[in-house]
Amino acid sequence: MKNAPPLASTWKQGLLDAAPLIASYILFGAIYGMIAGQAGLTSWETLAMSLFVYSGAAQFAASSMIAEHAGMWAIILTTCLLNLRHFLMALSISPHYQRFTNSQVNALAFFLTDEQYAITLNRFRHHQSDLPYIVSVSVSLYASWCGGTLLGTAAGNWIPDPASLGLGFSFTAMFLALAYYQLSSVIRIFAFLLCGAVSVGLAFVVPTGLPVLIAGCLAFAIGYLLPVKEEADHLTEDNRGVESA
Repeated sequence: MKNAPPLASTWKQGLLDAAPLIASYILFGAIYGMIAGQAGLTSWETLAMSLFVYSGAAQFAASSMIAEHAGMWAIILTTCLLNLRHFLMALSISPHYQRFTNSQVNALAFFLTDEQYAITLNRFRHHQSDLPYIVSVSVSLYASWCGGTLLGTAAGNWIPDPASLGLGFSFTAMFLALAYYQLSSVIRIFAFLLCGAVSVGLAFVVPTGLPVLIAGCLAFAIGYLLPVKEEADHLTEDNRGVESA
């Protein structure tokens, strides 16, 4: 097996790969901070949610529901439904985490987000998974989100209506940019278009959170029944490398 890259090198590469998203995390974190403040949360409550929940979609949904005086269990249920997609992401990336200890995997699970998943999965299609890289990406995104939240709580008094800034589409643009690097074969493009259409269609008939989960299960089934050859080859090489270590 090839010698593992130096710690400083993989850590730096993680920062470089996460850099394009750091600005977005700061921006979205700031928007959340402003919205949460307007929903009635104090600055410390707003920041604590970012520190301990760290789920953008769930935090935005919870802030809106708090503003509407929704019950605690309704907020918890909505949060669970929105985050069910993490189960599918974890299944997808689990082969690359098999070389880590249980305590390391449990710690890294907290930092799993859509963006962290996309960055690390794209990296590990071409390189063997390594802990410093994952930690570098995870910590930089986490710090950016929490830092943005802190800025948002401070700026909430200056911008009374964050929605008027017209930044909503930036969420969609960011996810499209992340998806671009995953569309490396006809099967992937087919799954992307089909699951996207299914998710949009189901949004009109099933509760929030379930469309993404159902579309994710469909994507999982497509990947299982029609595996991409390059993925299988890479995983075989990765396993050989672990065995020879």
